[in-house]
Amino acid sequence: MADRRQRRRYRNPLRVILRRTLLILAAILILIFGISYAEGTVDVTGSSMYPSLQPGDRAFSEPVSYLVREPARGDIVRFSTGAGSGRALVRRIVGLPGETVQIIGGKVYINGAALDESGYTSGEIQYAGTASMPHTLSQDAYFVMADNRSSSFDSRDPTVGDIHKSDINGRLWLRYAPLRRFRLLQ
Repeated sequence: MADRRQRRRYRNPLRVILRRTLLILAAILILIFGISYAEGTVDVTGSSMYPSLQPGDRAFSEPVSYLVREPARGDIVRFSTGAGSGRALVRRIVGLPGETVQIIGGKVYINGAALDESGYTSGEIQYAGTASMPHTLSQDAYFVMADNRSSSFDSRDPTVGDIHKSDINGRLWLRYAPLRRFRLLQ
């Protein structure tokens, strides 16, 4: 018995630190997955977010990050809109509150500067809609667009329009199915 106590006293401190770190990381992951699962998963059925999300993909959506930070350009969000069937849509944030968005010659401009979207878009912008003229967002509005720019239902359409932070149900952060496409989302 004394032998066992003495062994505990002289455990490798690196091993203890590693074990505690792994325990904390596991607790954080369980918390994140629990919140994401409780808030919901997204089943992708259409091609509007291609190539980032494809039909058959499943992703976690979490609402917690926007309690501590503002939505950012490039975030993929799930939001509610009164347009169409009233179901949630998934789009990428392009314009931030107070910015001016315009689409000229198939390219998105923010405050007069061309937006670099080389990593996630597909299709040519054929419909500029509400952004055919300079469109200035209010202090609580976001301009969202689908990654598949050729034919998608997003802020360019007046029935969707700008979205507000209160409309955002969550940020998509992890595509978990199918496994071969498992990755964190931008």
